[in-house]
Amino acid sequence: MKTESAVKRVVSGSLASWMRIAVTIFSQVIAVPVYLHYWSIETYGAWILVQSIVSFLTIFDIAHHNYLGNEFLKIGKQKREVIGEVFSTGIVVAFLVSIVTFLVICALTFSGTISHWVGMEKASIHPFETSLLLTCGTWVLTITFTGLLGRALNPFGYFPLSAWSGVLFAIFSTAASVAAVYFGAGLVATTVVTCIVTFLCHSTLSIILFRIARQENLISRKLDLAKGFSRFFASLALGVQSGLEILRQQGVRFILLPLSGMTQMIAFSTMRTGANLALQGVGTITGPLMPELMAFLGNRDQPRTESAFSVIWLMLCVVLVPAVLVLQYAAPVLFPMWTQGKIEFDPVLFALLSLAVLVYALAQPAIAVVTGNNLVREQVLISTIATFITVAGIYLLVPLTGVRGAALALLLGESISLFFYVQSARKWLSGVGMRWPTSAFVNASLSLVVAAVGMAAITSFQTYAGLCLVFALISQVFVLIAYWSQLPSIARQSASAQAVRFVPRLLRKQLNKAVGIKS
Repeated sequence: MKTESAVKRVVSGSLASWMRIAVTIFSQVIAVPVYLHYWSIETYGAWILVQSIVSFLTIFDIAHHNYLGNEFLKIGKQKREVIGEVFSTGIVVAFLVSIVTFLVICALTFSGTISHWVGMEKASIHPFETSLLLTCGTWVLTITFTGLLGRALNPFGYFPLSAWSGVLFAIFSTAASVAAVYFGAGLVATTVVTCIVTFLCHSTLSIILFRIARQENLISRKLDLAKGFSRFFASLALGVQSGLEILRQQGVRFILLPLSGMTQMIAFSTMRTGANLALQGVGTITGPLMPELMAFLGNRDQPRTESAFSVIWLMLCVVLVPAVLVLQYAAPVLFPMWTQGKIEFDPVLFALLSLAVLVYALAQPAIAVVTGNNLVREQVLISTIATFITVAGIYLLVPLTGVRGAALALLLGESISLFFYVQSARKWLSGVGMRWPTSAFVNASLSLVVAAVGMAAITSFQTYAGLCLVFALISQVFVLIAYWSQLPSIARQSASAQAVRFVPRLLRKQLNKAVGIKS
């Protein structure tokens, strides 16, 4: 029943991730109107920039965590002693690196470099810099430990624990920040409240994870700092790749700010909220699947590898494409209500941002193969090409077409990334005697065609938008049928097993019999 337990872990982790997205959606629905009501556009823009800059300036820390996380998965749970040694050494190195990162951030902040870099107005500089330092300091004291420890426990089936903890953290953090703003807190006070809640949540999780790690015999006294720093230096290339990805995904805000101004940057970022939620939706499946997928790849198990791929592409066909079509139809009414009429809705911009996320979702199986096997050279090369195209496209298109040009540049960058990741994954699989599921990939790609044509029709023929939506959804049903019909039987059973567990228990026995799964 290894497959059954793997399914349970994936379902639990996926459910937790979906719950986190539900919390994020709910919080965004509440938070954005509250921020815009009690704060000025400039203060809200500073809040967004703080979150983005922290992500950008901690890229080498996160890259180190991800590199070690992939190493843990490659080592496997059978060699827990090795994982213990790598983790115990890695946590020391990670803490030292995070301190250096924080000192660098302090230097850049006190010198005024960051404020000048983002073009912050003089009146907003002090609260912006204070909030940035508080957020970065909290990051060093919390995520450095829980992030790496959670990755060390993933091979042993503890991903759902970290995922469910993330749900609670999202609830507490969002509630704290929204409550602070509602009761009159400014940028700095809201940051202080959020940091306190974050510290308390992560401290509690650290205690729980540390006890589990001791039970799993993952705490080792054997420290080899030379190897630890060697792994860190090996992850630097991954850090460059992560930096390029963040620049392409989040750093667009920094580029747009001097090109289009704060108002247009905020409009772009706010309109991208739906796309970002879809992006998180991709992670609800890929995150929990990664430990299992790496085990299948390690065993050169072609059928189960394809079944893992099928789960991701089914999510694209069943959830993401219909969701973006419905959002494209409903957004012109809901968006002005959500932003209290302060930000104008642009249907073309929204459609381009949604398509970029769908392309990213389609690429996930290929990205999982490349990143899971720490193919750093390929990752850096692909990110460099995609980021160059995106940034160059923004500088060329934004002066001509406004923020729509930035969205188009993002879509072009994601498309290039998709092409090269698929080629790299195909090459690696071929090298180990496996194959890339071309037929399934082509059928899944048809969903993007349906989404693109459907959103274009909804945008162009607004009088008949409802009819266009219906035709697009019907077309997607036919694509889904074609995709399902060519899946291997084990892939169908795996996908059905996960879907069945989301329905009420009373119906499971009948559904299990229908798909041939034992309860």
